[in-house]
Amino acid sequence: MSKRSKAKQFKSGVENADDIFFMLTGARIKKVLGNAVHIFGEELTKKIQGVFIGEEEPELPPDSPYAVLGLHPGALEVVIKGAYRLLAREYHPDTGEKPDPAKFQKATEAYNAIMRERQAESKES
Repeated sequence: MSKRSKAKQFKSGVENADDIFFMLTGARIKKVLGNAVHIFGEELTKKIQGVFIGEEEPELPPDSPYAVLGLHPGALEVVIKGAYRLLAREYHPDTGEKPDPAKFQKATEAYNAIMRERQAESKES
């Protein structure tokens, strides 16, 4: 297992926190911090965003399994599972709030692809 720098560990933790925050509230931390300008002022908000957001990463292709689930590639497995369950609860053909078999199938395929990828990586290590 490769050692990651403290900065990368912190960034990964913030990204996972952002995913969990999104699952709970439906809003991203970036959006909440953007609204903080009105409360704290522009200078302080930029400092806070620099800590939480860091450098902009390239967008994932829309057909990427991570993009389908609305996550970043460094997400924890529990976050991936939670994101999948939210989509499944929403789009399941039999019990979903907005039944859509195509979206449900796409989310299931994305989740399975990510889990296969993670299992292959863990076997290699």
